[in-house]
Amino acid sequence: MPKKILFESAVHQFVWAGTRLRTELGQSAPDKAERLAAWLRELQIENPASGTMRLSWRHPAHGEHQLEFKRARFYLRGDTAVHAEQQRATGLAHTEDRVMAANMAFFDAAIRRVVEAARLFDDGAAPAGAGLAQTAAPLNRLEAVTPLQTPDAGQRPALPGSDDQRRKAAEEAFHDAWASGEDVASIDVRRRNEACTAPEMRHIRAALGDLRGKSLLDLGCGLGEASVYFALLGARVTATDVSAGMCTATRTLAAANGVELETHVSAAEDLRLGDRQFDVIYTGNTLHHVDIAQTMDRLLPHLRADGVFVSWDPVAYNPLINVYRRIAMKVRTPDEHPLRRGDIRAITGRFAQADVQWFWFSTLLVFLWMVFVRRMNPNRVRLWKRVIDDADSLAWLYRPLERLDRVLLEWLPFLRPLCWNVVIVGRHPNRAPLPLHA
Repeated sequence: MPKKILFESAVHQFVWAGTRLRTELGQSAPDKAERLAAWLRELQIENPASGTMRLSWRHPAHGEHQLEFKRARFYLRGDTAVHAEQQRATGLAHTEDRVMAANMAFFDAAIRRVVEAARLFDDGAAPAGAGLAQTAAPLNRLEAVTPLQTPDAGQRPALPGSDDQRRKAAEEAFHDAWASGEDVASIDVRRRNEACTAPEMRHIRAALGDLRGKSLLDLGCGLGEASVYFALLGARVTATDVSAGMCTATRTLAAANGVELETHVSAAEDLRLGDRQFDVIYTGNTLHHVDIAQTMDRLLPHLRADGVFVSWDPVAYNPLINVYRRIAMKVRTPDEHPLRRGDIRAITGRFAQADVQWFWFSTLLVFLWMVFVRRMNPNRVRLWKRVIDDADSLAWLYRPLERLDRVLLEWLPFLRPLCWNVVIVGRHPNRAPLPLHA
């Protein structure tokens, strides 16, 4: 496995272990669970050398620790039909995967040792680490935790062994960790979709028209802001995501907003929706994570002949955005591939009628304002979320720039690929050549 992907996998596993510990503490010590959650959000993780993580923190006192995972092996489960069925039934991401179970044990022990080193729960009256469930004997050094051993061939799960499987597993772990750190019930769904700084969703809402009674598939639902919004507008929503944690967050958000929807854990390239078809297929910020041709071939059989397909994703060409992408590695996954012209043609070419709209050209100055004036750290703040949540305070800058964009992109079309995002609305689909997978 490449060094970068190995490190990202280790980070995901460590954060995922922190999530499990937070859940465990929440049952008996909610205050400790919240303290742990806040500490994890501020934790800095670096890769000083191959197979090593440097963890540093400022609270309750400044400290750091190094974890070596050189001998840990990241064998990831195959996405077989049996595993998928178990995942749908139980919500567990790695059911009966012995290697993953050993991996989880390694990082479960690691998170406890780091928390002890940070003296996170030391109130002066109890030893560091008090209140933690001691599933492993205390160690003086984190590095002394026995590294995960490579199982013999007879113990390994059957793996296709492809980069695609590793990518899916890394995406799943990353988004599970993201979902666990969000206060989902507090999300203002209408604001996230109707703010002045959410031009993509405002355009999509106008393009879709009346959604009452229509069936809608949200591919890659994330935290569920779009799924719940469409349900509030009267659609019958099925939300899918490779992350069971994101599907759980979507259900939580739906309950908080008094709507019902269906969630389905599956990879975009292999939906396993049988012969179901939908009036609308929506996918937001998802296609740049997947094999676009394979996903579209699997997806379009689920769209009715008179249905509407809508997607929006980032574009690859703006040099300013590409600098940001190289900086903000902690809030992104390493497999992302922003859309190029060929990718856009691969999508629009599957429809008899397709409309392409571009967003965020001069309006990108808003992000420079957020970084250089408001001092927001791109590795600590998901700027594409914050720009919507802070729409009221940014409107004075955004609105005139949006009007400027309309003029520039209309009269100077060669500027369009330099935008941040592209929205595609497709109608009258050409049927995909590949069969459905039940």
